[in-house]
Order: sequence, then structure tokens, then C-alpha cells
Amino acid sequence: MKKKHNFVRLAEVQLAQGTLYCGGLDPHDFCSLEKNKKIYLHGSPNVDRWQMYYEILGLLGFSVGTIYDSPWNIKDGTERNRFAAFLAGVEEYIIRVIDILVNKCNIRVFKPQAAFFEQFGPMGNIMLARIRAHIKKIEKEKDIRLICLLDCKRGDIKTTQAMYLLGLLGNLKESWGIDYAPYDFDIINVTPWMGSDVMAFTDDNGGEGKGLKLVREGKGLIVVNKSSNPSGLEYQEMQIVGKEKTLQMCNVDDVYRMSLELELEYENLSALGLVVGSTHICDGSIRKAFPTTTLLVPGFGAQGGKFNKIMLELIRSGKWNGLGAIFSSSRGTMYPFIEKYGGSGKIENLENDLMKAISKFREAEEAAYSASEVVNAGIIYPFKKTA
Repeated sequence: MKKKHNFVRLAEVQLAQGTLYCGGLDPHDFCSLEKNKKIYLHGSPNVDRWQMYYEILGLLGFSVGTIYDSPWNIKDGTERNRFAAFLAGVEEYIIRVIDILVNKCNIRVFKPQAAFFEQFGPMGNIMLARIRAHIKKIEKEKDIRLICLLDCKRGDIKTTQAMYLLGLLGNLKESWGIDYAPYDFDIINVTPWMGSDVMAFTDDNGGEGKGLKLVREGKGLIVVNKSSNPSGLEYQEMQIVGKEKTLQMCNVDDVYRMSLELELEYENLSALGLVVGSTHICDGSIRKAFPTTTLLVPGFGAQGGKFNKIMLELIRSGKWNGLGAIFSSSRGTMYPFIEKYGGSGKIENLENDLMKAISKFREAEEAAYSASEVVNAGIIYPFKKTA
């Protein structure tokens, strides 16, 4: 590949932040008005943000209702007032988490999950675009590179998939004559169950498809391979007759073949990654089969993923030794104050609890590189030693 792609940029950003940590940005609900209010409407409201959402909801057909002096006084408000307040509060909360991560923890890799925004309908898509814009704003103001990947697991026939990829990764200028990138995510993930179509590497006439164009422009694609959920293994670990391999390992081989045949490697890193959860034991077979890939590793935090289950899949030599993965924690990032995640139990301690959580993660991560099997595999700790 002639152009530096976003997995190379990711590796550079990881070296700059000194960890493989990725902050998940998934707004969970807490199943009651009062619990959600306590978390998302804590502190002083941003009235301008609430007013914006209130007005957009009106354009979408919500009844006018009553505009209250305080948008946070929502218990007896109209549904439109209540919804606008929560939308503003959730956005403000996520922005606060991002700002703490960047300014206090030097975390520069982020992963929103599309479903947690789509739960709000079209308003969630607006919020997601605004969150993405905030991350880009930080990049510009601080003159630093941040990486933002979207966990969306799209997977469809090539014509449909091309539209997903265009909207989430690309710019509308070539297709519509409008110079506008709706989201401009750096990397997204795709689900391979509809075959190679999900890469959209060819169009219906056999020419270069939108997926391949976007990858050649520097964008990254991550193929769901060995997911973190318990039931994922029902299919992924099925033995394929005649190949003496699991379906999951056949997928690894297929993606690596695409990477080589289409020349999608730059500085010994592929523009194609794999999702491999931290909840299942891996022995290095994936790295051996696909030495240049980067793994998106979900499951750290609430799902109980462990470092020792994934460490042998890191890169074992060369410039990127010790890299080759994205260690993602979502609920632990968003709600570090919750006691079962090791927090103080108090929302007002969000900043301190998040800083402590990141510090503990860094310590545990560094210790994981010292395990004998990791050292014996030639995998080194790629970051500056902590004091």
C-alpha cells in the first residue's frame, strides 16, 4: 500500500498515549427515570444544548408542549422536554468523559458503539455526529492525533454495504457532488457472515468498490472474528470439514489473503483488522496466521476479559513489537464511579475515579507484559516504563 493508513496512525497514537487502552463511549440506560437523571443530569445543565435538541424534536413532529425555565426539571415536563433534557445530558456526559480522558489521562483512542446512539432514533445519530465533531475539535485545538473507531458491525451485500461504508467513513463529494463527510470515522468493524461482499472491495461490474477506495485512502476495516460474547463460539469454533480448522481461523486466513492480494499493508501493518475478544483464551495462532493485523479486543471491564487471554496475540518482532491490538473498555470507561467497577459509588467523583481506573489499567497492562509466556514469545513492553 502506497499511503499510510489508519492502523499505522493508530500504532503511532498508542505509542504517544503509552497504552493500548481504548475508551468506549456507550451511553447505557439505568432502567429508571430517577437513576438516569442522577447520572446524566448531574451538575449544571447546558441550556443551549438542551434547547437545540428541543427544537430538533419539534421539527421531527413532537408536540410543542411547554418550555420549562429549567430543562433539568423534567419529572412533570412533557415528553419532548424530558427527552431533550436527557439527550443534552447524555451528550454533555460523554463529552466530559472524553475531556477527562484526553486532558487528565492522555488517552487518545475512542470507540463509540452505534447501537447505544441508535436507541435514541435520529436524535442519536445527531448526537453521534456531534461527539465525533468534538473529538475532531480537540485534535485541531491541541494539534494532536486522536483515533475514533465506530463499533457498528455492519454486514450486507456489496451495494448496500458500500453505502454504510460511504456514510460512516467517507465523503459525499464523489457520489453526490457535496463536500461533506457525515461522520469521518477512522475505522469501523464489519461482520463477515454474508461473505466477502461485506468488504465492498468490488462494485457490481467487477471494478474497484467503495470499500477498497476508502481503505486505499487510509481508512481501516476490522472484521468480526472471535467475539467476546459467550455464544459467539457456537459458530466461530465449528470445525470446517476438509480444512482441519475452525470457521474462525478460516476467516483469519481469508482476510490475510485479501490484505496480501490487494496490497493493503504499509510498514508491516495491514489496513484490515480483526475483532478478537479478551474473554476467550488465545494462544498466538491468530498472530501466526495473520502477522500484520491489528486486533480490536473488547471485553475488558464489565465482561471480565483478562490480559493473559490475549497477550500472545500481540506483535512479536519489528518496529511494532508489543502493539497490534486495541484494548477496549466501555462501561469501565463511562461509569468508573460505580462500585462494582472499582469506583467510589459517587457520580461527583467521576473525574478522580476515571483517572484511578486508567492508572490501574496501565499498571495491570504493564504487568501482563512481564508474564513468562509473553516474554518467552519475544513480545516486549512497547511503552516507556512507569516510575
